[in-house]
Amino acid sequence: ASPMLERQSPPPVNAYTLELPAGLIDEGETPAQAALRELLEETGYTGTVDDVSPALAMSPGLTDETIHLVQVSVDLDAAVNANPKQALEDTEDIEVSMVSLRDLKQTLTNHAEGGGVVFAALWWLAMDAK
Repeated sequence: ASPMLERQSPPPVNAYTLELPAGLIDEGETPAQAALRELLEETGYTGTVDDVSPALAMSPGLTDETIHLVQVSVDLDAAVNANPKQALEDTEDIEVSMVSLRDLKQTLTNHAEGGGVVFAALWWLAMDAK
């Protein structure tokens, strides 16, 4: 398994971030549906949902924001994924890459040491991938 990473510069952070494909859940959508929509929009890939977490708090002492982590499998050999085309919003500029779990921690470390910000769940995944 290789995580699909996104490098972008969201205005609130004021730095380049390494993240997972993500976004807001639209009204009437489930977390799984939102994850598949965001994956397609941000990366151009389609996938299948393997697992969905319950609501998870990010900073419960500061905000009521919650997220869902959705594990998605992407078949890179599938015809539908042969020529992925992003459908980005005008304000988005996202670079997509994949890195092996073995190399994830070093990739994230290099990004952070270069002044970037890493999404917390990615760091946790890298710590567990020893």
